[in-house]
Amino acid sequence: MAEKRGMLERVERVDPRILFILLFLAVALPLIRPIGLPIAMSPMTSAFFKEVDGLKPGSVVWVSFDYSPAALPEQYPQSLAVLSHLATKGAKIVAVSFWPDGAPIIDRALMDVFGATKDHPKYGADFVNLGYVPGLEPGMASFAKDVHATAPKDYYGNPIGALPMMKDVKSAKDFTMLIALSSGTPGYLELLRQVQAPYGVPIVAGVTAVVGPGIRPFYPGQIFGILEGLAGAAEYEVLLIRYGYRGTLAAPMDAQSVTHVLIIVFILIGNIAFLSRKYRGVR
Repeated sequence: MAEKRGMLERVERVDPRILFILLFLAVALPLIRPIGLPIAMSPMTSAFFKEVDGLKPGSVVWVSFDYSPAALPEQYPQSLAVLSHLATKGAKIVAVSFWPDGAPIIDRALMDVFGATKDHPKYGADFVNLGYVPGLEPGMASFAKDVHATAPKDYYGNPIGALPMMKDVKSAKDFTMLIALSSGTPGYLELLRQVQAPYGVPIVAGVTAVVGPGIRPFYPGQIFGILEGLAGAAEYEVLLIRYGYRGTLAAPMDAQSVTHVLIIVFILIGNIAFLSRKYRGVR
């Protein structure tokens, strides 16, 4: 009994640096050598996938990149998976941002998915980058009412009237779907007010994990599918395997899961040691 008591006392006095080393290993080792832990599928992710997968070739989809570089770790994998899925379905992509940081993120994402942007032979026919539209929520309302008047040129300076796929896209009524990739304001909530409510455009959304609790009440009544954070992106990548999509999130999700387990173990051991000391009457 004395030996057990001594062990628990040593646990309570463990050097914090040891805990930091264990946490470092829990993160680093799965990144170096992925374990391949199973990923549970969220109904919201499945619904998002089903909505996009049901698009017909030629459907025009508004993809709103409303996040900053701070959200890249969570939302950039979502963006790549969504753009790849849209391309697979033969949808026409109209990418735009109501955040100043969003336009270069769109450019990078299109480059990663299509291998080129303005120099791609299908640019203007299958996808466009309309860049940053200022004005926050009023800018969204203006874009939904009159695309050409609000964004007369694309990100690269081309008149959008000269882009073949944009000739028949005049307002929100001409979009089959709106995909809101958002991490703050303006974002999915403003798009619900300015696009979904007045024009009836179906919306699915990809958000950061911290935004998740706020968006869930809108599912499935107003938002028909949701990707939440890194986990949502990883689940989406699993669903895209059928199309040959090679995701990048197996290792990060393994690291996240192992780290969570380790933290739970820390909490359990700490509480056992505390309760044992309290039971013995030690103050």
